[in-house]
Amino acid sequence: MAPAIQPKESRLQRRADEGSRVSHNDRMSLNPPFDRITIEPGKLGGQPCIRGMRITVRRVLEILATYPERLELFEDYPDLQEEDLQQALEFAAATVDGTIDLQIDAA
Repeated sequence: MAPAIQPKESRLQRRADEGSRVSHNDRMSLNPPFDRITIEPGKLGGQPCIRGMRITVRRVLEILATYPERLELFEDYPDLQEEDLQQALEFAAATVDGTIDLQIDAA
């Protein structure tokens, strides 16, 4: 009798096993210091977003580059909070220097 074939573990599941949280809808929420960064394979191509919103980390970096004044930034993006901006910057730095490596297949 042939051995049963086990399904391959998904990258998302491996990340969950490594300390990230995955909810029932395959949304991955990272642990501190990136607990405001979420990744959902079916949302925005699986790009890292802020708190499940449709605002990517990349977009936050673009916003920060565009708005020299925080007050004006928060007037135009009232859903963003200072901690979101800080985590986006720290996440980008960690991604660039290789401290964090996210290779998640988008659905």
